[in-house]
Amino acid sequence: MANMQLTIVTPSGLEYDGEAEFVRVRATTGDVAILPKHIDYAAALGRGRAKIVADGKPREADIDGGMLIVSQDKVEILTSNFLWTE
Repeated sequence: MANMQLTIVTPSGLEYDGEAEFVRVRATTGDVAILPKHIDYAAALGRGRAKIVADGKPREADIDGGMLIVSQDKVEILTSNFLWTE
């Protein structure tokens, strides 16, 4: 399966920097799913659950606001709070 570069940054530092196959986050307008080759996109994030699939393994995290930026197969999540749930 194709991958995209994912970076997750909080005020505390880098939470994740690697490849991912799938990203789902809660934007202020509803859930947004990102797959490789997604068009350039930006959205404000709301409070909710994120799902990241990397190496075929899903992980979830709680997010509390921020921004999602997708550009040229790179995904950036900038958030004030990111906490893995497992």
